[in-house]
Amino acid sequence: MKFHTFLNIAFQVLLGTGLLAGTAQANGSHWVTEAQLSELVDPALLPPGASVDVKFVKADDRIGSLQCPAALFANTAGNKMWGRTYVRVQCVGSDTAPFFVGVDVKVWAPVLVVKSTVQSGQTLGLNDVEFRTMDLSQLSHGWVSELAHLNNKTAARQLWPGTLLKHDHLRGQALVKNGDTVKVMMKGPGFAIGGTAVAMGEAELGEVVKIKTSQGKILHGVARDALLVEVSL
Repeated sequence: MKFHTFLNIAFQVLLGTGLLAGTAQANGSHWVTEAQLSELVDPALLPPGASVDVKFVKADDRIGSLQCPAALFANTAGNKMWGRTYVRVQCVGSDTAPFFVGVDVKVWAPVLVVKSTVQSGQTLGLNDVEFRTMDLSQLSHGWVSELAHLNNKTAARQLWPGTLLKHDHLRGQALVKNGDTVKVMMKGPGFAIGGTAVAMGEAELGEVVKIKTSQGKILHGVARDALLVEVSL
């Protein structure tokens, strides 16, 4: 048995018993073996049902040789483990200085894709979308991964079959629309006054909308319910 092969086996045994844990964690980094590379991806970034696949971009001849009989890998602070990136290598059993190797991180997860043509302003239903498993590292931000995000949402523009559904494609149903006569609750320190006004814009729950009172005064309030606007004085 070659020396570096024996050392690599011994290293795996020691790691399994936890005897190398103190050394691996000494500098505060999370060190893993090659088989555990996916553990370096922050789980908080992963949507439900995601799986991670991490592979070296190119094999490094030092790993597994006398220069680096056994290796541990760690991410660096501030580096997002998505797509093409790198990991730090610490050799065990030799005095080779730490170095970096490129890795390709694929994050596979089901995301929503438009199944049939959806017109602008149309309410999106379950029959309009379907889940497809995609590599999130290759997608722009804003993808939708849960059906709950469709609740009370309409299309902000026309959507074609095969379109990756994104949050900016969705618009919540307006509680107040331009021209609506709305109830107004004016609140101040120690008092509240009710009245009516005409909406001069559109607003979803919690959004600010401009209103015009019967006296012609322009105010800004927050949509709190259907046809109800709260104004703070």
